[in-house]
Amino acid sequence: VQKVQANDDTYWIDKEGLALEMSKWVYPLHFIDFETSMVAIPFNKNRHPYEGIAFQFSHHVVYQDGTIEHHGEYLNTVPGAFPNYDFIRCLKMELEGDNGSIFRYTSHENTFLNHIYRQLQDDINSVPDSRELLDFIRSITHSSGGSLEEWKGKRDMLDLWEFEKQYYYDPSTKGSNSIKQVLPAILNSSKYLQKKYAEPVYGAVGGIKSHNYKDWKWIDYDENGKVKDPYYLLPKLFADYPDEYIAMLDEGLFFSDSDELHNGGAALTAYARLQFEEMIPREREELEKALLKYCELDTFAMVMIYEGWREMVK
Repeated sequence: VQKVQANDDTYWIDKEGLALEMSKWVYPLHFIDFETSMVAIPFNKNRHPYEGIAFQFSHHVVYQDGTIEHHGEYLNTVPGAFPNYDFIRCLKMELEGDNGSIFRYTSHENTFLNHIYRQLQDDINSVPDSRELLDFIRSITHSSGGSLEEWKGKRDMLDLWEFEKQYYYDPSTKGSNSIKQVLPAILNSSKYLQKKYAEPVYGAVGGIKSHNYKDWKWIDYDENGKVKDPYYLLPKLFADYPDEYIAMLDEGLFFSDSDELHNGGAALTAYARLQFEEMIPREREELEKALLKYCELDTFAMVMIYEGWREMVK
């Protein structure tokens, strides 16, 4: 309210409060993001309408010396395969190697892990490692509404969204707390991030390890000198294919109707197409690559927000 009244477009940060929170975080820091689905017509046999499906995650790690890497990922693309328990097994392998703090953005990941917890309880006799998976879920979550049990795990995930609401405000977000608004805002405010990611260090030899990018830079500017939204820098589908192939796509011969994937709704649509549609292998491969790039950016967006805050509170 004060910034609107004063026509002040500079960011605000509670340096003392945020620095105190950050001093409690345990390295290495883990940043995770899920892509999920709840559809009326189940993708999988013997499942229910609107039952939760966790089909993808991405995981970045930040070490105490500042080293960053895209540590791991998961994506189910097999039509008809129920992914949730393999999803949890892979997530467990990613996170069980240390006691570092785990970060999510909003409550979605906690809510969905609670959902899978209940699925495991219902299927406990048919999942050989169900007890181990249930214990893991409890260790990194807290019980949510509708749960018959109450718990709070020793490594209960921390919510960057809550820290953003308490300690950071940028008028350019126009009041939104969405990561899709916060990321461009902090990139435009942080000279540190602009300098670092204007260079193609992401996925570069000696740079930041990536599973899906090579020699990539996240900073580009529009005609007004503003940093472009990184989600709109994501590579277009079929960018490496010849014009003749793209022309066939435009005619609808290969079932494609979009060459971009830069939000969660598009990711869900892409996954639904991989489950339900007939398509040639090359189109399936392109959709898989696009999903992996998109989800990797979701967790790297969290890393960049963390890096921006770290420099702001110094």
